Amino acid sequence: MRFRLPRRRRPTVAFPTPAPVPLHTPGSELPPGSVPLETALHIARKALSRHGSANIHSRTSMFYAAIDLQHALRTLVTALDHPRDS
Repeated sequence: MRFRLPRRRRPTVAFPTPAPVPLHTPGSELPPGSVPLETALHIARKALSRHGSANIHSRTSMFYAAIDLQHALRTLVTALDHPRDS
């Protein structure tokens, strides 16, 4: 015969309802990922140096290189299209 303790119920917690926030307000904010041009160039150079000698016969290496280089390219294009006012 097994001895069982009665289960305790957790008290219900009522979280406050958050105020609605718009996802996007055009013209008032920079797009996500917009960084200064120097930072974007640094990211692109690091990605190129990291994957410059990747094995083209390895599917995993090519997958990671493609993702990293695509991120670097998108960051660079965004930085060029939307320069920050410094």
